[in-house]
Amino acid sequence: MRIALSFLSLAAALAAQEPVPPVLRVTTRLVQINVIVHDRKGQPVADLTKDDFVLLDQGREQKLAYFSVESALAPKPGAAPAPKLPPGTFTNRPELRASAPAAVTAILLDGLNTRFEDQAYARQQIVKFLTTQVQPSDRVALYTLGRTIRVLHDFSSDAASLLRVLARHRGEYAADLDASEPAGSDTGMEELDAWLDEVNQNMSEFYTRNRVHTTLEALDAIAQHMARVPGRKNLIWVSGGFPFSIGLDNLGPTTGERTTFSSDLERTGRTLNNASVAIYPVDARGLVGIPEFSASNRKADLRDGSKALRQIQRTHETMEIMAERTGGKAFYNSNDIKGAVRKAIDDSRVTYVLGYYPAHDRWDGEWREIKLRVRRPRVEVSYRRGYHAIPDRPPGPQDRNNALREAVWSPLEATSIGLTVHLRPVEQPKPGLLRVTIGIDSRNVNLEQREGRWTGKLELLFVQGGGTAEKAGSIQDTLNLNLTPETYREAMRKGIYLAKSIERLAGTAEFRLVVRDATTGAVGSVNVPLKDILPKAAAKETGP
Repeated sequence: MRIALSFLSLAAALAAQEPVPPVLRVTTRLVQINVIVHDRKGQPVADLTKDDFVLLDQGREQKLAYFSVESALAPKPGAAPAPKLPPGTFTNRPELRASAPAAVTAILLDGLNTRFEDQAYARQQIVKFLTTQVQPSDRVALYTLGRTIRVLHDFSSDAASLLRVLARHRGEYAADLDASEPAGSDTGMEELDAWLDEVNQNMSEFYTRNRVHTTLEALDAIAQHMARVPGRKNLIWVSGGFPFSIGLDNLGPTTGERTTFSSDLERTGRTLNNASVAIYPVDARGLVGIPEFSASNRKADLRDGSKALRQIQRTHETMEIMAERTGGKAFYNSNDIKGAVRKAIDDSRVTYVLGYYPAHDRWDGEWREIKLRVRRPRVEVSYRRGYHAIPDRPPGPQDRNNALREAVWSPLEATSIGLTVHLRPVEQPKPGLLRVTIGIDSRNVNLEQREGRWTGKLELLFVQGGGTAEKAGSIQDTLNLNLTPETYREAMRKGIYLAKSIERLAGTAEFRLVVRDATTGAVGSVNVPLKDILPKAAAKETGP
């Protein structure tokens, strides 16, 4: 019971040290924008005030409801250190971790959409960056994308540790990329060539769709993981090609039908913008002076040069639009990939956060353009250029299933709902149980006032897997909240707590808790390596 008491004492300490913001339950939505301002020398401008900014939504000036300055140049004065977590306690809340960064940069090495030879060059450049340019204030994570996303190293300023894990990474074989770019048939028989080209094109479309969906799911997972980190969040996406064109449909040459990924792209764009993640696409091919002789096209027929050039141009257009819509910057036609990474990180040093409640009432799903002016001459301003005015709607069954599935398969923890979990093995009322105590940050939960009470609904998924077990297991549960005014105030101060006993599956290596707000679709997850909480004898069952 001593550990359980210390767990609750931690919650009380957090409630005492963290001011509770007013909880707004209104239909008007706050649009938040991260803004970076540089002077003519490329140095961050750190002394602007709220009155220095003029913001326009679809040409109409908006009143700023929120303004803050977040800086990674020096620690905030008077900032209290994060409390130490009790043994057996795990959290997805960055502010509760001793090394919580003020700003972070994730580097995604994209092996799904990049040819192997280009991956090797990009990897060399990242090694040079880690060897010569990482600064003590940087917080860098390394992820790779192949058939799925994989964590090489989570956020750290330890360049030696980052280099060690990168040294073990040999790249991914981009089989889906090869399959989605078939060469033309040349059997010498016109009708047979036409038939083979049609078959190949159908297969190509299948693999392209797979690449798009896998890529977007990876971006969603990274955004969910970085959502609660304060300050600027950069995603440096090192890729040799992007499998879709933003705003353009892919026309199938054999069927004449249009294949579009616009709804998927909009969803991922909303996730990135809601998490304030700026994308910095970096072309892994480096300098492409003559496309036919670039690394990615070194085997191409020279007579096909115009096609290769069009493909590269479409890639660069996509990069520009993705960067512009999220507030990042695209880098291509340059061999200085390590310099691009340094530039993206330097953008994090000073960030202005602006928030406003749009004065319009046209939540019709259309793209709305944001323009920002700074009342200071000769400065360069970077920010996301708009948002989709998506109307409120209750998430449907498909949304629910997608959110839970993504949180389960992703090796990254989702942080839209803050969670703290304590696990301990117990032998009562029967052997082999795990006692799970869960703390939920109620400020991330949608609660509505009805008939004098505050109501809400949370969906919980308890998952065990990995290790030497032959199968994984999951338990799904629902928590219906119906709080009196007194318990509501207490929940806002200390959070929502519950406990559950779960039968441990022999041989499983990891326990994962996923919590989803049934109203908003927000998701939080926590991963617990069972070897860290099990007795030594039981921990051996989980494997290495």
